[in-house]
Amino acid sequence: MRSPWVAVGVVLIGSYAAVLNITVVGVALPAMVADLSGGGSPGGDWIVTGFLIGVVVVQPLTAWAADLFGRSRVYPASLLVFALASVLCALAPNMWLLIVVRFVQGLGAGALMPIGMATVYELFPPARRGTAMGVWGVAIMAAPAVGPPLGGWTVEVASWRLLFVLFAGFAVAAAALSVRYLPDVGHRERRSFDLAGWGLASVGVVAVVIGSRQVADWGPVDPRTLLLAGVGVFALVLVVVRSLRRAHPILDFRMFTVPAFAVGAVVVWLSSMNQLGQLTFLPIELQVVRGLEAGHVGVLLAPAALGVAITMPLGGWLVDRVGARAPVLLGSVLMAVGTFELARLRPDGSERSLVLVLILVGVGQGLVFIPTTVATMNSLPSRLVSQASVANSLNRQIGGAVGVAVLSAVAVANLGSVAPDPATVDVDAAQAAYNRVFLVSAGVAVACAVAGGMLPGRRRTIEDHRARTAEIPDQHGQVSSERR
Repeated sequence: MRSPWVAVGVVLIGSYAAVLNITVVGVALPAMVADLSGGGSPGGDWIVTGFLIGVVVVQPLTAWAADLFGRSRVYPASLLVFALASVLCALAPNMWLLIVVRFVQGLGAGALMPIGMATVYELFPPARRGTAMGVWGVAIMAAPAVGPPLGGWTVEVASWRLLFVLFAGFAVAAAALSVRYLPDVGHRERRSFDLAGWGLASVGVVAVVIGSRQVADWGPVDPRTLLLAGVGVFALVLVVVRSLRRAHPILDFRMFTVPAFAVGAVVVWLSSMNQLGQLTFLPIELQVVRGLEAGHVGVLLAPAALGVAITMPLGGWLVDRVGARAPVLLGSVLMAVGTFELARLRPDGSERSLVLVLILVGVGQGLVFIPTTVATMNSLPSRLVSQASVANSLNRQIGGAVGVAVLSAVAVANLGSVAPDPATVDVDAAQAAYNRVFLVSAGVAVACAVAGGMLPGRRRTIEDHRARTAEIPDQHGQVSSERR
């Protein structure tokens, strides 16, 4: 029998292509705008937003498709969609078409992460899942370190269009390998498709995510921000209510009645708020307060991503041996300590010290991510693994969006703007405002540590796995007898 690590390698390639695409395009964005902008063209930010909308729209659909057709079929199909859209991106003659095909590219990429996660999880027995997931997680967290330099170099020596050609080749190769080496593991089930539930989930997540992206420009109390927030929350509440009443909902939200899954979801939410808040506001702070160029800021942030990537396998190894509680507690404390240090920055502070603090935060984030994921998925029966991976992914998107919105409100309340003009800003006032932003973010990390203390240790993990492998009643109150 072929080693499961071969399949992990295949999943790594596809996952890395999807995540690298996000980090690379950000650096190449100015060149795209300069090349394609014309009268009446939308803003360049929609190149990123269009992709993100595609990602969050397809994810609620992913679990149903994977359970019906099998992950070994959906995964390469998603890669081919991603590859085709990448070719069309490279050929796009104007901004409108580029945004449309970026949306299609997001549809392909959005399915890769949850399917990849669920596949790696079920390739291994419970005692080795953490280690395997830690190796897979390197693809997610190493991309932010590699993406910006790769994107900048490609744009300088060739063209931003070459980036999409490279993505297409990468995805085609990954699709061919997945057809050959990816086994058809996991639960299979034919169930009706909840079209209305998918529509409501898509509207809800898209509204929340777009609102969080625009809050920096609109402000947290702008009517457009409040409208998107209201629509998003209303739609998501309807999805939950609908899920509890249907035999085959788009996502079975009764997963959250399992204590370990519910606590893990809180940890995911809080850690995502902390992480995305740092990725959003620290670059703004460094440019506004210290007047640094965007490229220089990218270099300063890269070691933090490497810190996350390096410690992810360690977090996976630890959850296999001592359960999730200890590594998540340790990681959350490190996140909190590092974020408190970010709340004490000065305009003339040492860049070396800043890099060390960011590495500390990155190490903490790496220790939180995989143990939480393994603990939540271990608490559910195999029939819900695909849905749990999708729920984890969407939870990170929504948690990060809410975090950005909350921290934006803090910045506006203290500074009047999220990103004021560096040429006219009061540097001391701006520094104090951003320090308050990170003080709130540090409080979020402390809350994450408190929640992490309620995750199962090794003994409870084993007991929960035996007791709950299939003992979640279905919508009709019946208990499945399946065992992993």
